[in-house]
Amino acid sequence: MPISPALAVEVAATLSAIDALAAEWVELEQATPEATGFQSYAWCRNWIEAARDSALQFRVVVLREKGRLCMLWPLQIESILGARVARWLGEPMTQYGDALALPGATRALWRAALEAELATWRDVDLFAFTRMRSDGVLVASGLSGEPAGETLSAPFVNLRARLSRRHKSAERRGRRLAAAGEPSLQRAGSGEERRYLAGKALALKREWLRAKGLVSAGLSNKTTAGFIDLLAQSDLLQIHALKIGAEVAAIDIGLVRGDAYRSLLGCYDARFSQGAPGHALTRRLIAHYAAEGFGLFDFLAPADTYKLAFASGATPLGARFLARTPRGAIAGFALKWLRPAAKRLLAFRAGWTFARCRRSLSRAKENLRPANFSLRRAR
Repeated sequence: MPISPALAVEVAATLSAIDALAAEWVELEQATPEATGFQSYAWCRNWIEAARDSALQFRVVVLREKGRLCMLWPLQIESILGARVARWLGEPMTQYGDALALPGATRALWRAALEAELATWRDVDLFAFTRMRSDGVLVASGLSGEPAGETLSAPFVNLRARLSRRHKSAERRGRRLAAAGEPSLQRAGSGEERRYLAGKALALKREWLRAKGLVSAGLSNKTTAGFIDLLAQSDLLQIHALKIGAEVAAIDIGLVRGDAYRSLLGCYDARFSQGAPGHALTRRLIAHYAAEGFGLFDFLAPADTYKLAFASGATPLGARFLARTPRGAIAGFALKWLRPAAKRLLAFRAGWTFARCRRSLSRAKENLRPANFSLRRAR
């Protein structure tokens, strides 16, 4: 419902209505300084296509001022714990949640108009707006709601002011990698190559998660494989491979928006793990995008240790949970507290198992040393 005669809210809930917004949507995204690529028409439209057979419902809420599109929220509605939950379109693959909006001092007024529209949705139990950047459109315009219980941040490298770091361990592993063959950075060109590498990256990452005993909501989602395949056929993604001779040792799939490169999916082949091929690929990509004149290399959340080894800073992320019904409050509690706790437990278990294996290996080596020493003395 408009709060000013000059403002009008529309909700595009059908495929034809969403497609009718395409040209204006692209124009608005290009005009939004804070846009990250995750609210772009291409990103959202490919997710809708990949999720065509799912139970998701899509609603793109737009605000016009005197007929001109000035703000857009892409949302999807799904069932979580028996509640109808409205989240960012593209969840759980969408890494940053936000709106698109023209610059100006009236953003808070536009945001209030769209919030008033959302308040009329009687078929939604919970609005879960997660992973919102502290410098994003909605946070800056004062989106109301209850803060998240999980503290997240997205590490990044400022490519225009980064410090050159030397890591002896990285150099040592680099020598191990080079011993297996000549390393080279290659960007996928043809559609066939892009689809092949995208599929291989997804398989390698899922295998790594299984080996670690971890779970990724995005990579385990049944829509993700089709979504990544569709994106690989477009120019939205950039796919790079670190090759050792003719073998693919590591892959990085990223999203470019403006002068920022965002690393969406990184993986490596376990056969080359002793040489840390993922780190080697990241170093090369950072150098590549710095040379290309990019300003930001974004690792996205969470702030994992290996990301922080490269990062020069991190952007805080927050969330807002707006429950409309008791069922929504229960689902909100689970999303806000229980899911992060479960993720921390899995990460702790994986880390504990890894540490235990290292201790066992160290003890085995210690037990072998006296025998080896005696053998050498006997000779």
